[in-house]
Amino acid sequence: MTNVSGMKRGWKILLLMSLFFIEVSAQKSPQFSQYVECQSAINPAAVAVDDMMSVGGIYRLQWIGFKGAPKDLLFSIAYPFKVGDTNHGVGLIFSSDDIGLFKNQSVLLQYSYKFNLPTGSLSLGLNVGFVSQTVDKESVDLTGGDGELMEGDEYHQSSDPFIDGFTAEGYSDVAFDASFGCMYRTDVSFVGLSVQHLTASAIELGADNYQLYIPRSYHLFGGYTFETHNPQWTVTPAAYVKTDLSTWQAEVTGLLEYSKRVRGGISYRFGDSFVFLFGIDIIQGLHLGYSYDLPTSKMIRSGGSHEVSLRYCFKPQFAKKNKYKSERIL
Repeated sequence: MTNVSGMKRGWKILLLMSLFFIEVSAQKSPQFSQYVECQSAINPAAVAVDDMMSVGGIYRLQWIGFKGAPKDLLFSIAYPFKVGDTNHGVGLIFSSDDIGLFKNQSVLLQYSYKFNLPTGSLSLGLNVGFVSQTVDKESVDLTGGDGELMEGDEYHQSSDPFIDGFTAEGYSDVAFDASFGCMYRTDVSFVGLSVQHLTASAIELGADNYQLYIPRSYHLFGGYTFETHNPQWTVTPAAYVKTDLSTWQAEVTGLLEYSKRVRGGISYRFGDSFVFLFGIDIIQGLHLGYSYDLPTSKMIRSGGSHEVSLRYCFKPQFAKKNKYKSERIL
């Protein structure tokens, strides 16, 4: 008999933590450290804002060494187009967030409209789509890891009323979701404000009609790029704040870029972690990014979090050369 009652207790702790995070921020958007690499996931006004078509994804493993810890995936595609002299963008985002018994997924269609101004550009954007949440009782093994009870095992059991009572047979539900955002950009700066989960929908879980509400959340981020004495080197400080008006999270970032190809830097997420970032353009238009979160919070003891991104961007033939460069941290 291994781990005695530790495994069973561990799953209960994980379930309670899952409930806590979902209750506090039900159906929250997955957290990514490379937030400027996935701006359109935060703000729909960023869809094709630089007149570039892009296809990319991010994968995040959180709390390494903690069984059942969050795993996040984001896939996005964006396409710019013109109608007469007006600039538009459309996109699609798929995201998945797994933590313990729970899987959150969303599929969102995106649209943006860009106004060219004398000093920069102003974009407005909208997301519409669906979010789902699934409770998977089968993902929990209370028997010690092999699905079967050993003879004389008094520490494990094939089921648990605590889990069975909440999940019933396992459950899933779908709700409508929408977001709105605006973004202003110049050749050296960007700032965006968005409101996610405008409808504040509710998702029902289980036979007892247990409801999880999706709180409306507000996101503000921006940055400014400074040139150094050596024109090949630039420095970009940036910041990101998000809140549902009951909880807040903020982070600040500093990035150093060489020759518009290699980037590195560090972020601090207040009360949570330090983040080390690195990115490189493998070939023109193809960008690879990596980040590592070193936790500072006493709430979670883990080996940190790893995140990898890959994105390919190119300018469609019809698109005019854009005066305003793409602002991204990685």
